[in-house]
Amino acid sequence: MWLWFGFSAVIILFSTWFTLRYADQKAASTFDPHAPHQLLLKFKEGTTADQMHTLHRKSRCKVAETYENLGWYRVESRIPMHRMLKYYKHHELIEHAHPNYLVNASFTPNDPFFPYQYNLNKINTPAAWDITQSSSSIKIAIIDTGVQLNHPELAAKLLPGYDYVDYDNIPEDGNGHGTHVAGIAASITNNGVGIAGTAPLASIVPLRVLDNNGQGTIGNVGNGLVFAANNGVQVVNLSLGGPTGDAFLQAAVQYAWDHGAVIIAAAGNDNTSYPIVPASYPNVIAVASTNSYDLKSNFSNYGSWVDIAAPGDAILSTYLGSSYAYLSGTSMAAPQVAGVAALLASRGKNNAQIRDALCFASDPVSGSGIYWTYGRLNAYQSLQVP
Repeated sequence: MWLWFGFSAVIILFSTWFTLRYADQKAASTFDPHAPHQLLLKFKEGTTADQMHTLHRKSRCKVAETYENLGWYRVESRIPMHRMLKYYKHHELIEHAHPNYLVNASFTPNDPFFPYQYNLNKINTPAAWDITQSSSSIKIAIIDTGVQLNHPELAAKLLPGYDYVDYDNIPEDGNGHGTHVAGIAASITNNGVGIAGTAPLASIVPLRVLDNNGQGTIGNVGNGLVFAANNGVQVVNLSLGGPTGDAFLQAAVQYAWDHGAVIIAAAGNDNTSYPIVPASYPNVIAVASTNSYDLKSNFSNYGSWVDIAAPGDAILSTYLGSSYAYLSGTSMAAPQVAGVAALLASRGKNNAQIRDALCFASDPVSGSGIYWTYGRLNAYQSLQVP
């Protein structure tokens, strides 16, 4: 009988301890990340040293650090933070009491050329990368001159694509334009080599529709759009354009949109308001170029048909021969928008939601509402849109 009673008492004690322990963990989980067993305190003006000492002794806490210039104290104890806070927070001598919250350094890649990529800081990507760097399941189709398939900054993230110039499955870049665009959108990042990409973890689908001179047909572009749509690509980048595409190209754009892709296109480099396609089509995000001062690039097209802007002046990215180069153009602005679209796609946004987030969360800069409808791309703000 005694043994059974003893065992029952142990069970009751264990159950009580577990309940209290669970309650402690649950209470602690209601706070943002913080240093355990610590509080930051500010006493009301006029509180004496003896009153402070008495309060600390009764709460079983000790002063670990004094911030003399601020008039605050950091106290520590063996008891959980939330119990310390409960004791101090509503005491008549306390003006402020709260956890010693944790902060983290913003993600800064170790790619040696990152400091020369002014554009990534301009569009606030480091803050965005603290939220998401996209995912390998998110595909960005680079419909362009192809991609250098063995470039060390790109090779590991390339998915099977197609060459609609030579009609084979080797979309090798003989021009350099597509390789540059691909690196801007999603170069391998934080690998101690070269540059950082706008969407560091996204995958790239290379689709060659332009020849080594950078020319192609709308038939080839249409093929690229259909390939992307049929292979589950969430983001399409079109750093290309022309004066007319008629119903065929518009149908191909609509096909990709209807299959869930968000489509980004360069606005062109003729410093004119004359619309080009596919950028001016419905369901395409047309991208103008700005410089490092957030002014319209002197070459960039503009007009009410242009949606947003992104940096396009002197953009450093991957290039042929496993090298790197600076290029300028709306072709360089568009893949930054595509990269941010890939960040949004990794958060479960569909193409319409991505388009709205990119546009409505852009920064109003000089030229906004005049040269383009919305503002200059802001990666972090786009991710804040519900």
